[in-house]
Amino acid sequence: MSAAKLREHAAGYVLLLPALLILFIFVVIPIFYSAGLSLLSWDMMRPAPTFIGLDNYVNLFQNDSFYNTLFRTLLYAVMTVPASMILALGFALLLDKGLRWVLTVYRSLFFAPIVTSTVAISVVWMFIYHPDYGLANELMKWLGFEPLRWLNDSDTALISLAIMAIWKHIGFCVIIYLAGLQGIPSDVEEAAKVDGAGLVRILFSIKLPLLTPTIFFLLIYLTIEQLQTFTQIDVMTKGGPAGSTELIVMHLWNYAFERFQMGYASAIAMVLLGIILLLTWIQMRFVGSKVHYQ
Repeated sequence: MSAAKLREHAAGYVLLLPALLILFIFVVIPIFYSAGLSLLSWDMMRPAPTFIGLDNYVNLFQNDSFYNTLFRTLLYAVMTVPASMILALGFALLLDKGLRWVLTVYRSLFFAPIVTSTVAISVVWMFIYHPDYGLANELMKWLGFEPLRWLNDSDTALISLAIMAIWKHIGFCVIIYLAGLQGIPSDVEEAAKVDGAGLVRILFSIKLPLLTPTIFFLLIYLTIEQLQTFTQIDVMTKGGPAGSTELIVMHLWNYAFERFQMGYASAIAMVLLGIILLLTWIQMRFVGSKVHYQ
C-alpha cells in the first residue's frame, strides 16, 4: 500500500474513532456487562453478587408472566409497524409532487412528533383519552358511538397506546419515504407515461420496487423501536390496567427497579436482544432478498 493510501485510510479511521468510541462505551460495554450480570443474583444492596449460572434464564423461561408480556409486545409491534408504514406511504405519495414551500411546511408538521419529547406527547394523549372530557370521546359521541374508557379498560388500553405510537411514527416514515421518492429518476417515470402506463401501474411497477430499500429500512427500524417501547407506557398506564399494557421493557423495569432483581432483569434484557437479532435476521433473510437496489 502506498504512503498516500495509508494516510487516507488512517484519516478515515481517525474520523471514525469518536463514533466508535461512543458506540463501544454506551453499547458494547453495557451489553457485555448485562450479559455477565444475568449470571448473578444481586439485589443492588449486597456488595458481592452471587454467581448462579443460568438459573435466571431457567426461571425466566418457566415464568408465565414473561410469555404474556412477550406476546403483548409482539402484538403491539404487529399493530403499529405495518399501520405506520402503510399510512405514511399514502401521505408521502400525496406530498411527493407538491410545491416546494408546501413540502417544507408539511415536512415540519409531520416531523414535529419525532423531535417532541415522548413524555410531553404522552401527557397530551392522556388528556385526549380522558374518559370525561377527552377529545377522543367527544369524537366518538359526534360519530354516534358510546364513549370508551380508553386507558382505563384492559380491552382498549393496548390499542390506545398503539394508536398513539402510529401517530408518532408516521411523520418520521413520511420524511424517509419522501427522500426515497425524490431519489427515483424522473426520466423513468416519464418514459413509463410515454408508454401509456397509468398512475397505478407506475406505483406498483416503478415506485414501489425502487422504494424497497426505504421500506426495508423502515421495517427493521420500526420493529426494533416498537419492541423497546417504554416511556409512553411508564407515563400513561404503568403497565395497567391489570397488566394489559405491560410490555417486555416495562416487565424488565419492574424486576430491576421495583423488585431489585438485577440478575433476572438482565436475563430479560439479553433475551430481548436475542429476539431483536433473530427478527432482524429473519427480515434480512426473507425480506432483504426482495429489495431492489438501483
